[in-house]
Amino acid sequence: MIVKRFYTTILLLFALCLASSSSLYAADNKAMLMEMATTLAQAKNFTVTISMKYDAVQKSGEKIEFSEERKVTIQRPDHLRVDAQQSDGDKNCLFFDGKTITLFSETENVYSLTSHSGNVDEAVLYAGGQMGIRIPLARMLVTSLPQELEKMVSEVKYVEKNSLEIPLDHLAVRSDDIDMQIWIAEDKLPRRIVLTYKNAPGQPQFRADFSNWNLNPKISQKTFTFTPPKDAEKILTILPQARLKVKNKGKGDSK
Repeated sequence: MIVKRFYTTILLLFALCLASSSSLYAADNKAMLMEMATTLAQAKNFTVTISMKYDAVQKSGEKIEFSEERKVTIQRPDHLRVDAQQSDGDKNCLFFDGKTITLFSETENVYSLTSHSGNVDEAVLYAGGQMGIRIPLARMLVTSLPQELEKMVSEVKYVEKNSLEIPLDHLAVRSDDIDMQIWIAEDKLPRRIVLTYKNAPGQPQFRADFSNWNLNPKISQKTFTFTPPKDAEKILTILPQARLKVKNKGKGDSK
């Protein structure tokens, strides 16, 4: 009986050690993710190239992949530029100088100006929420990224140390709506991210590779100044809310 109790005690202690170790590793994994988020949020300026691929789920359930490359330049608190080229060759650009959001389609040679004062965070939220502009990985451009992740993340697991090119810590992150994989380099910056929208039909994925990170770039103010090309046409920016009001009026709404 004494021997049996002894081994039972040892097993219980071993189980407790495993549980404590698991909790410790989980905390370390989340700390690694939050360190990456803090590095981005606290960067005063940065430039990065993002190569993206995303699934478009068809009515038949078939997934079709499209791609896009974006070059992002941020000078906090209130300057942003995003140059984008889609896989079909379409090119467009977003400028923000603290006072105006400028959208330019090089493909169609048209541009629009929308007055909006504030910082980069406010401009990104306004462009995505009010203007209906698609801004992939918008959370990674704002200083509230650590707080956003704290709210969203329910679990962080360490997958492996990936050493095929440069050492990368591979994490698997879960939230209610999204499963995320992220590869973080020794400089605390992301090099790859995969998002799976697990509650969406077909569970489409979004994939992005980050390159040419620079947290101390030399940026000319001309970078954020838009000069319309010759023969470029200025068009009105119609916000989604305005479109909705026009639509409702057409249906007899007198407001």
